[in-house]
Amino acid sequence: MGLQSIYLLLGFIAYASSRPQSSVLSSPQFTGVATFNNYASQGNTNCGPKTPSNPLYYGAAAGDISPNISGGLCTGSIDSSLCVQGQQSPVSDYEGPSCPRTNCGVCYQVTNVGPYGSGATAAAAAGARSVVVQIIDSCPSTSAWNFCKTEVPSDERCGSAGTNSLDIDLGAYRALTGGAWNNSPNLDILIQAVAC
Repeated sequence: MGLQSIYLLLGFIAYASSRPQSSVLSSPQFTGVATFNNYASQGNTNCGPKTPSNPLYYGAAAGDISPNISGGLCTGSIDSSLCVQGQQSPVSDYEGPSCPRTNCGVCYQVTNVGPYGSGATAAAAAGARSVVVQIIDSCPSTSAWNFCKTEVPSDERCGSAGTNSLDIDLGAYRALTGGAWNNSPNLDILIQAVAC
């Protein structure tokens, strides 16, 4: 190998290593549904901290039966005897299931493609608003806080095995939509793993 070839090789290596990681390794993009939660008012989270490690990120919980972003199945089963009749909530002494912590700290770029039910597509996301979320909790399908909400569609309460569900901190709603959350509709989203 001649000296000129070595210089060319070194130049290529320097160029490739200076490029952003996301352009070197591309992760797949998945469709999903974003629901919203006030983590500050929550007693605890599966991962420990109620806020992400980077203040520019938003906290989120991944649905345990999400096909592409789950950190593993949580314990328990769906038992309607744990629901208060007519109140869409669990009995007062209910303790939720335990969940694995395998995806704690994982980050995703979330892109808003419209209100829930609009159909998330890559074409719809052109020019759409995005945020980065970090997993700080789990959203178990076997939690009575979710399955007792029978008036809510299953894919809006982490209960659909065919839906990638992210329950995102309320603060992200304005960043994703430009408006304040006021019992606003959930969102159809695109989800892509990114480095934290």
